[in-house]
Amino acid sequence: MGRALEYNFTTLRISRAYVSLLSRPEGDLTAISLAWIGDYEIRMHAAQPTCAAQQPLFIVDIFDHDAQLFIDSRACHSVADGAAAFDEFLHMTGPVAG
Repeated sequence: MGRALEYNFTTLRISRAYVSLLSRPEGDLTAISLAWIGDYEIRMHAAQPTCAAQQPLFIVDIFDHDAQLFIDSRACHSVADGAAAFDEFLHMTGPVAG
């Protein structure tokens, strides 16, 4: 049951951030912080329009503030994609207390 509860909290976090992203004025490129773990920040931002048939809803990335560089990013086509990316990035930062 712990894993299901963790997934529900992650999905809720991603859903709330996505609604916040949709509520922003057009052209606001500021990322939404999802979590800070040490020097790492996991965040969400709007996907840039492309010529692809299926546009991602948003991008989730992980940024290392100490090194000042992006570690990785994922284009997400659904909230479930965003939750999976968040979970993957969370585990990249090291052991998770819980």
